[in-house]
Amino acid sequence: MAADCISGATSLAQILHRRAERHPERRALTHIIRGTEERKAYSFAALDARARTIAALLKANGMEGERVLLLYPQGAEYVEAFLGCLYAGTVAVPAYPPDPTRLERTLGRLLGIIADCRPRMVLSTSEICSMAEAFAEQVPGLAELKWLATNQEDLGVGPLESPALVRSEQLAFLQYTSGSTSSPKGVMVSHGNLLANLAHIRGSVDLGEDSCSVTWLPSFHDMGLVDGLLEGFYSGYPVYLMSPTDFLKHPLRWLQAVSAFRVTHSGGPNFGYELCVRKATPEAVAALDLSSWRSAYCGAEPVRAGTMRRFIETFSPRGFSPAALFPVFGLAEVTLKAPGRQGRGVVTLSVDKEALKEDRVVALPVGDANAAEVVSCGESQEGYGLAIVEPESRQPLPEGRVGEIWVYGPSVAQGYWRKPELSEETFRARLSGDDSRQWLRTGDLGFMRDGLLYITGRRKDLIIIGGQNHYPQDIEWTVEAALPLVRPGCSAAFSVEVDGEERLVMVAEVDTRQQPGGAAFDVAAATATVRQAINDVYQLRLHDLVFLKAGSIPKTSSGKIQRQASRKAYLERDLQVLTEEAA
Repeated sequence: MAADCISGATSLAQILHRRAERHPERRALTHIIRGTEERKAYSFAALDARARTIAALLKANGMEGERVLLLYPQGAEYVEAFLGCLYAGTVAVPAYPPDPTRLERTLGRLLGIIADCRPRMVLSTSEICSMAEAFAEQVPGLAELKWLATNQEDLGVGPLESPALVRSEQLAFLQYTSGSTSSPKGVMVSHGNLLANLAHIRGSVDLGEDSCSVTWLPSFHDMGLVDGLLEGFYSGYPVYLMSPTDFLKHPLRWLQAVSAFRVTHSGGPNFGYELCVRKATPEAVAALDLSSWRSAYCGAEPVRAGTMRRFIETFSPRGFSPAALFPVFGLAEVTLKAPGRQGRGVVTLSVDKEALKEDRVVALPVGDANAAEVVSCGESQEGYGLAIVEPESRQPLPEGRVGEIWVYGPSVAQGYWRKPELSEETFRARLSGDDSRQWLRTGDLGFMRDGLLYITGRRKDLIIIGGQNHYPQDIEWTVEAALPLVRPGCSAAFSVEVDGEERLVMVAEVDTRQQPGGAAFDVAAATATVRQAINDVYQLRLHDLVFLKAGSIPKTSSGKIQRQASRKAYLERDLQVLTEEAA
């Protein structure tokens, strides 16, 4: 039956509409709070009807083919609006609404998106529309847009009879990149790209109508949107949606939802798994049943072997299978997921850290003092390919050499919105001496071994000191391990030029609430600990270490550390520094 709903469709809207006709009462979407409490639920028929109504509203305002900005908190209203855009043939532009308490950090990115994509309309909630009106006069561009709230039941229009007919190559949405190394760019995802990636995910993880998922990932970003939400509508299974804030306040609510709703498919970044391990108590763990969880994907940031082992050790007594863990490689430029199938579990390789600095891969025995442990995150699949390439010469590299990761496949997006030169360079790259195929340059560094992909870092984030390559995430992990007060996934390593030489700088958030007995935070002692750890592991002299207030380090909208933004803030003395007095 699933194939019948999917076959011949040119848009996800057509597939959802078919499911509503054939299985109207089946559960499609449930917004949950506090892990297990249902706030709002939709059958396929109800979700389809709401999407058709919002599509009618867009059509009445002449929005077919136009760009519409979506500004919603995490919740059902956002899902309705996104699907309404797909149903209307409108180009959706998901974005996170500005935070009134952090306007200086959140409004700038939104204004950049508006200036780049030039939307004709904004769909949002009544509350956000009112907030926009309040500061529209002070913010150029906002007052020029037409704002419509969709969170009231009666929108003044009747639903369309069926979704708009769209071509496969027609734009479905603009996915603005998280901007971990640069300004956000609008990735042009077509209806065909989206369907291809949803099919790729479904086949890689063996999803179907008997699956079930829960997601706390931000739904305006690629992983939370494509896998967290849209894959369920494509494959025909129920999706449970919770907010990132709900998860961050109480990480085990994620696992409580997996247990309560018998979830089979769910995942997130490495830090999410790490938080669950850190917050686990014997009582909370004992109440879980994770035996239904067949696919626990981990991506969006480097996957740590130690985190995966600790998660297995902590939760396998409650039915969690180690084989369920699925490290993945993905990026907005391929819609979401790059090549790689589930089934191997967590595959790791111990490599010589000194050789890695020279872009060479030399295997070492597990536990060797000079070894770094890396995790496999993909492999070539039918219709999709991977290559490791020397980025300047564009020559393919053999196994055992580190280079830039290049990808091809049907879900590679069409390019960046209004950036033709960058699109040509990034999305239509060719290997030296071979014009037969176009490749996507991912900007990520990695290597292949025994047919498996291992990621070592971002090309632009690479730290080069004394002619040696150092991956910032390695240094950040070392600091977190040496000083448990450093918040997981909340530190940044980068280099600055001092007297004509590159020097290492670390900035890190600390959680002083963890101080034993409520003792004051000793900055000098903590600094000495970090300096010693970095010297012992990397033989590097730390030029400067800055401890930051919790929640202040620059991050992308999806929670990735912005190392270049951190570097800029450091140089401009714009960091929220934690002093001993403040602690």
